[in-house]
Amino acid sequence: MTQFKIYYTSDVHGYLLPTDYIKNGSQPLGLSNVAVNYEKDGNTIIVDGGDMYQGSPMLQYLQKNNGIDAVTIAMNLAGYDYVTLGNHDFNFGYDVLKKHLSHLDATVIAENVVDEAGKTIYPAQVKVLENGTKVGLIGLVTDYINVWEKPEHLQGINIESPLIKAADTISKLRQEVDVVIGVYHGGYERDMVTGNVVSETTENIAWQLTNELDLDVLLTGHQHGNVPPQVVNGVLTLQMPNQAQMYAEIKGSKINDKWQIRAETKSVGIVSQPDITAALQPLQTQVEHWLDQPIAQLDDSIEVKPPLYLAQHGNKILQWVANVQLLASAADITLVSLNNNSSNLPQHVTVRSILQNYPFDNTLVTKQVTGHDLRLSLEHTASYFSMLNKQLAVNPEWLVPKVEHYNYDLAYGIDYEFDISRSVGERVTKLIYQGAEVTDNDVLTVSMNNYRAVGGGNYPKYRQSKTILAGDQAIQDMLTTFFKTNKQLPQTPKLHFNVKF
Repeated sequence: MTQFKIYYTSDVHGYLLPTDYIKNGSQPLGLSNVAVNYEKDGNTIIVDGGDMYQGSPMLQYLQKNNGIDAVTIAMNLAGYDYVTLGNHDFNFGYDVLKKHLSHLDATVIAENVVDEAGKTIYPAQVKVLENGTKVGLIGLVTDYINVWEKPEHLQGINIESPLIKAADTISKLRQEVDVVIGVYHGGYERDMVTGNVVSETTENIAWQLTNELDLDVLLTGHQHGNVPPQVVNGVLTLQMPNQAQMYAEIKGSKINDKWQIRAETKSVGIVSQPDITAALQPLQTQVEHWLDQPIAQLDDSIEVKPPLYLAQHGNKILQWVANVQLLASAADITLVSLNNNSSNLPQHVTVRSILQNYPFDNTLVTKQVTGHDLRLSLEHTASYFSMLNKQLAVNPEWLVPKVEHYNYDLAYGIDYEFDISRSVGERVTKLIYQGAEVTDNDVLTVSMNNYRAVGGGNYPKYRQSKTILAGDQAIQDMLTTFFKTNKQLPQTPKLHFNVKF
């Protein structure tokens, strides 16, 4: 019988063992807990959708300390056959990525990663299963890498639009395979329930791919959304959360010349694959010791507040980040982003506490921003809010298909106000710097993380603004260094911000 089975993960982000490094105890996540569920035979393919080599505290530790290639070791032991590349896999440069991939047993498929002559470096593949079924696999990655990544990290390669070669490649695959599987490190640009367009950029075009490409299955990622298997434009598609919290199992059988394909997304459970755990345990012990290093002893702990509260009032943790960024940049204004983790600090501050509150390995960039562009950017920030039953709420568009609290910025160094009763795009009702209203032609220096500086989070005006300083020290390290000369959190700068509704 013509049939196949595929196991699929994506956006593992270096979470290889059952811990998020924040909560105590073993948790139902991590590649070792996924892998134990795999029942592999000659008719089974194991696939990953990218963002493997960046993200977890384990990988942050390895960036600072030479050690084993933990991700590659774990994926080899798990038996992966094919992987595509995610945008974060390029964060440390293509040369570093190639070293990882040189030891990976799996074959890389990434059709739109090309050399300077335009030739695909990681072409589509045909896998002939034990039962004779021929499976075609094509990998694609979001071309927004070109927006986010440093040019030197992409030296010698180009990331094309996923659509440039895909249709032609799939047409050729169709001539020799029974079924075509697309693996796209990107998400959906439409609401999966209503079909309404939620993003008009090219960052996520999965819906378009289902409509324009002759695929049987499209496996997606990048957004970390929990999208159950469903048919869109005749193509079975799905997506799962990050950190290997879930995996997908796809089974297909061809009966009377017609494919019957079904899929499930499953929670990983609490059992780990022993050989992966054994291979990584010595490293894990080192990581835990590093995370538990004492950094400071505060007089008071900082309690958890929900993102909606923080977006209006901030807290002492966000003030601390602002203080560090302003001292390092000497900018007029600094932007401090929320994140999706709980914002709280115990009295006994450790490296773990800092990484919980600042989970991104960002660096600091200072831009010259006009008053016009600052106002437009803050208008986008103000779209974070909406009204629900006459109460202030987080705009659902910032929560679905992906929770994006980290794209909301508080601005320290100015006095400003949002009026949420007004239409989106007309909400910034006050913008004052040093007692004077900011005009369109004013130019201010604004420090921000490198993700925001390249326009990440839909802030194109920051990307277009002139860069005057780009540091190479991680903001996480700057936050740690703060306590070498300070025993307590800072009392400045004050947040001068009001939300009317």
